[in-house]
Amino acid sequence: MTANVSIESAGSSAKGPSREHRLLGLGLTTFGLYIINALLQQALATPSGSGVAARQALLYGLYLLVTVGTFALYWMLLAMCRRGELTQNRPRAVALGMACVLQAVLAMLTPRLSQDMLTYIAQGLLGMLPGHSPLAEPASAAQFTLPGAALIPAGWRPDVAPSAYGIIWIAIETASVRLAGGNLQVAMWLLKGVVLAASLLTALMLGRFLGRVAPHARQLGVLAYLWNPLILVELAGEGHNDALMVLFAVAALAACAAGQVTASVLAQLSGVLTKYVNLLLVPPQLVYLWRTRRGGGARLILEIAAGVVIAGALAAALYAPLWIGLHSFAGTVQQGAPVSSASLFGIINWVLRRSSLAPFAAPITVAAVGLPSLVFIVWISLGVRDALGLAHACAWIAVVFVLVTAPLYWPWYACLPVSLLIAADVRRYLWVIFMLCVLARMVAPLELLQVQGLLSMPLAKGTMTGLGTTLPLVVLLVWVVRRARPAVRASARSKGLATDGSSAAE
Repeated sequence: MTANVSIESAGSSAKGPSREHRLLGLGLTTFGLYIINALLQQALATPSGSGVAARQALLYGLYLLVTVGTFALYWMLLAMCRRGELTQNRPRAVALGMACVLQAVLAMLTPRLSQDMLTYIAQGLLGMLPGHSPLAEPASAAQFTLPGAALIPAGWRPDVAPSAYGIIWIAIETASVRLAGGNLQVAMWLLKGVVLAASLLTALMLGRFLGRVAPHARQLGVLAYLWNPLILVELAGEGHNDALMVLFAVAALAACAAGQVTASVLAQLSGVLTKYVNLLLVPPQLVYLWRTRRGGGARLILEIAAGVVIAGALAAALYAPLWIGLHSFAGTVQQGAPVSSASLFGIINWVLRRSSLAPFAAPITVAAVGLPSLVFIVWISLGVRDALGLAHACAWIAVVFVLVTAPLYWPWYACLPVSLLIAADVRRYLWVIFMLCVLARMVAPLELLQVQGLLSMPLAKGTMTGLGTTLPLVVLLVWVVRRARPAVRASARSKGLATDGSSAAE
């Protein structure tokens, strides 16, 4: 996959001090657009007055316009980096510093487009109360507690399933609510602080990884992450716990590149204990560790075992107060149930439910989507030879999971594949990164409009999954087919020449 996207030509190559002025102007304009976007999101979340439908449609249109503006400025920043205008210490420090400040500013804002932060607090309340557990009961049970009753006026729509998160995140939820003393606002700031720290540490891990395997791409990769509108809004702004999952995945890459076997295994398993998606990244990691082993297989097995034992001990300690056997994973199982939407998963399920195979629609759907995904994971894992190959494999496994395997789609799901694509090759995959991020940000307000009764559930969910997963999947398939044709033709020509040569020799 070598679709290089050239952005060097975006603007003229400036020399001298003016680059700092242009960078500062770009940064301040970016700040302004994000503040405007935050105000638009707040207005979208609080409809009032007459003509609500027209008002919300206008706000959504403005939201799309401002969002396109943020991506345009993001493109301009990357263009400056590609032209070598940020290699000196001062402009580099300004670019990194402004990105960190912007992340911190967005972390101070109240989430508007997603209710996940309120669900985190509700689950933390259940984890803190004796006799309750977010693994055993839905988050909705928290509304019957004194602090939890305040979540409903804040706009929370109670979840009806137990938590699908790993025990590390549940422990963070519980600790945050306990430290906040039941104060919901303080609990939110504590949770967003964790997410912000994870996001900034991910940039650090990206820098370490790229510094070892692709030093020429280090600065571009770090800036592509820190300034990315999807990362900024969904992680720093909305506070999604995917930030921690992404951190552990990238930290595992950095540890692998540094030859730190135990640390890499521990990082990846910590990601699994945060969100189980990281389990899909274990096969290519094991292949990489085996093929780059030093000191023989026995040493490698001991180092891997050490990471597994430490992660197991951590899991045992955290699960102990809440463990209810296999029922501890009920929320994860329920989240994997097929749903009808415009995603590939949903389309297959929709067709089967209207056929003679309706009684078996769910297991057939899971098999039809899951088995090819497993074959892809095995195939791409076996091709791993070096650290960049590992990042490449992890990135495309994450892409396939979001676009094909996952039964649900939410905009923040794109954060993991986008981060790993940046690690794999930000230049080559820049167009894929933009496609995933722009579409994710476009559909982000649709759930809010559906809850307000302005969009039907099928329309909102269908549009979200159609634009978020099906459209990019189709584009990627067309890209793969078009790239494969020249290789097939070249192979056919070489075979034809070989055959002609053999005939002539005879």
